[in-house]
Amino acid sequence: MSDSRRYKIVLWIVWAQLALLPAWWCMVYLIPNNLSWRWGLDVWVFIVGFLLGMFGLPLGRGLDKPQFLKWWLRIDFSVTAILLLPVLFICSAFIPTTIAEDGEYIIYEEDGIVANRNAYLARKSGLLMKTIFDLSPYEGGRLKKDSYCFDNDRGVFYGSKTYNIRQNGSRTWVIPINKDKYAKNKQYINNLIESIYLSHGEWIDNDNATFIMPNCITRIDYSHGNIQLMDSISCEISYDDTDSLKIYFYHPLSKEIGFHNDSVPRMSPTQVQNFIEKLRGEIQ
Repeated sequence: MSDSRRYKIVLWIVWAQLALLPAWWCMVYLIPNNLSWRWGLDVWVFIVGFLLGMFGLPLGRGLDKPQFLKWWLRIDFSVTAILLLPVLFICSAFIPTTIAEDGEYIIYEEDGIVANRNAYLARKSGLLMKTIFDLSPYEGGRLKKDSYCFDNDRGVFYGSKTYNIRQNGSRTWVIPINKDKYAKNKQYINNLIESIYLSHGEWIDNDNATFIMPNCITRIDYSHGNIQLMDSISCEISYDDTDSLKIYFYHPLSKEIGFHNDSVPRMSPTQVQNFIEKLRGEIQ
């Protein structure tokens, strides 16, 4: 059996592969769901371990080595060569790309499979990122500097992005990055939400927007004309019918209420919150 430097390198490749597999598994499965690795370190660990299978067989050619090692290198090389392009294509979809960054905060995207792009607002924590908010649906491209703002003093992130992928549209957010500061500055946040809604109302009523109200951290989503409200109440305001407006209460009530379209105008986030609170009081 050879004791040359080349033989030792081959052994190092085999042992490195065997070590990287459990390392990758731990990186993926032993961290909380709201944490992810910066720069896709877990994906790169998998890619490096996978690609090592391409080098063992060529380096070990002609060396005196055990039969088991010979078959291991042949099988490893064959599997790697066959799956190389599919694995690299799939893995590339899970390597995060930075969209915007400000101090300890970062917005990053993952392409996903079959163009299912996702974007997340996160806080940096060493080699990890802690997800604060899922910004989906996100239609790709890059946020421009004048399209978003991280207001650390008031604990708020807000922004609006227009796009023309498949159809013209927009995506708007006003969400907390620090809930204590966000609630403490509720008057400012409420005014900001109303201002952004009024300046983007034409887009928002037909596309996607998320507003987190500072009192009780109520989430209000506008989605292609319909509105969802989620906190201690869970309901949806649907404008799908041309003549009527329907409100579906899911939690804690289970009820459907109908109005004529003309009786309830389009509402800003503050108006939605007040309207639903009043309506819930009337039907309880």
